[in-house]
Amino acid sequence: MSEAQLTFKTKAEFIQAAFDQVAKIVSDHAEPCLEALTPAIAAEKCLMHLALVAHDWSYDASVIDAYADIYKNANSELIEAFGEE
Repeated sequence: MSEAQLTFKTKAEFIQAAFDQVAKIVSDHAEPCLEALTPAIAAEKCLMHLALVAHDWSYDASVIDAYADIYKNANSELIEAFGEE
């Protein structure tokens, strides 16, 4: 990991970036499940909860929602094709 220095103009900007980064981390961690044709239900639930918190705190959850939609759709397709876990 590079040692880049990040600067934020406001605390809100920092928190927004943190929400987006956590969503990426959750997605990256769960990606091998989808590659193995296994639903990543926990990732979907985690991303949905993270989006709810971001909305409740009045942050933009669009990045989180995009990741959550990917997992919701992929999980649904895998469950439809191969059945429940």
